[in-house]
Amino acid sequence: MPIFEYHCPDCQEDFEELRSHSERDKPIPCPKCSSRRPERRISLFASGLGAATGLSSCSPRGGFS
Repeated sequence: MPIFEYHCPDCQEDFEELRSHSERDKPIPCPKCSSRRPERRISLFASGLGAATGLSSCSPRGGFS
């Protein structure tokens, strides 16, 4: 099961939850304030942006002698 990121607009808590794809948009209680309004966030890792940034920092910057 994938890990999804959420943000609670009531208390500003960011948290992650292990959920199936079919449950990703179903209401989930905030672990800090119990609000049922947390919103799913787009993960940089899931979108590929984080992976692309990480790969570029691993590139060699010159040859070895």
